[in-house]
Amino acid sequence: MTSISSNIAKVLIALVLCALLLNVYFLSVIFSHEKEIDSSLKESMKQSEKVMEKILKRPFIRLAPRNVSTEENTTFLATRKILAAVSNLKNVHRRFSMQTVNRLQNLENNLKISSSVPIDLWDAAAKWVSERETIPDGKTQLLGSVLNALTSSKIIRAENTRKGTQLKILITLEGGQKALFKPQWYKREEIIGGPVYAGKDRHNGEIAAFHLSLLLGLRRVPLTVGRTVDLRREILPVAELNLSKTFFQDGNNTCLYGVCYYCRPDDAVCAKRDMMEGAVILWLPDHLQLKKHRHPWQRTYRAHAPAKWEISSSYCSTVRKNTLYSQGPRLLDIIDTAIFDFLIDNGDRHHYEVLSSFGHSVVLLLDNGKSFGNPKVDHIDILAPLYQCCRLRKSTWFQLWTLQGGKLGEWLDRLMRSSHLHPVLSKAHLQALDRRLGLVLAAVHVCIAENNSREDRVIIDD
Repeated sequence: MTSISSNIAKVLIALVLCALLLNVYFLSVIFSHEKEIDSSLKESMKQSEKVMEKILKRPFIRLAPRNVSTEENTTFLATRKILAAVSNLKNVHRRFSMQTVNRLQNLENNLKISSSVPIDLWDAAAKWVSERETIPDGKTQLLGSVLNALTSSKIIRAENTRKGTQLKILITLEGGQKALFKPQWYKREEIIGGPVYAGKDRHNGEIAAFHLSLLLGLRRVPLTVGRTVDLRREILPVAELNLSKTFFQDGNNTCLYGVCYYCRPDDAVCAKRDMMEGAVILWLPDHLQLKKHRHPWQRTYRAHAPAKWEISSSYCSTVRKNTLYSQGPRLLDIIDTAIFDFLIDNGDRHHYEVLSSFGHSVVLLLDNGKSFGNPKVDHIDILAPLYQCCRLRKSTWFQLWTLQGGKLGEWLDRLMRSSHLHPVLSKAHLQALDRRLGLVLAAVHVCIAENNSREDRVIIDD
């Protein structure tokens, strides 16, 4: 008996020692990798600075390829510099960071449905909204449960949202939570031609934008999920009269056109029989009031009438004369938004919203439906706030740098597997994300080179 106890004790001691050795090993790997990231980042900056010095000294003779949308004057020149830079930075930005892998795993855990759910999930989600984010950073164990509630809670009311140019239905879920329902207009593989703002809202773009915001650490997008609703069983019985009157049958399919600025009977959206796919976007708490501002880099929406920012090399200086952008974090928020919009190909942010309840509210990333229209085109002019102001948050730069390596599209797709509408994006759109990330990094390096290779003049503390 004593011999058996002695053997058990030896085995236990051996297991403890193994566990300790493993912990020491993994810690050493983590710390050494963090040092490796820092040294690699510094080295990449040195390489890119040398590259850009050469680029900026030689004349440009190659015009932009056909798959890139360009504008004249300032925008055109910036586009050529960025394209020249990205072709020379392929060897600089080719590795991805293990920190991003860990972040992805944490996000996947957050998206899982929690086993312990409080009575009022809606109240818990409302408390997440603060001055600088709609979802708290770090472990958010109830995130998956709230998203699940958005996909499965009973709809008790449906009404028109009169504001805006697109068909949207304001729904109220059981428990009193409001949300927007944006229907599906296009198939996943369909390419939207024309200008960057062409076409209807893409419901899958809203879903992808939400998940991308988590990966980028830009937690400013309202919670968004995919949901398939039965129009005749879930919407029509609880719809207000002015909405229900827009329903009609087209063969075996139920259709509606709603009420908005451009909604009309000959431009309706139809379900497959009664089942309609769409995006459900959580309504922000009613006690928090939104304040709308005109975007400084707004388009004219006229092909032969460029905006001032498209032709003026000193446009950012003009913007910074406004105290709204010369003080506080607002200009950096706008630049973050430009990067986000470029990645998702959203060139339709003519206004932006902040929470008026807070003094320095973050610029919210609302209404992302005009995204992921054409994966073959990169509208580099969306990045104008970045390449004209040449300012970027250090935290944003670090997030972008850790996502490089050709894995961004793959990681986003992996994160969206929790959606029952998966695949959310086509393969072409996922690949476009990696290409556009490279262009963002190139734009930052152009800025650094044009500021006499002074990184601290471009990448600044929050």
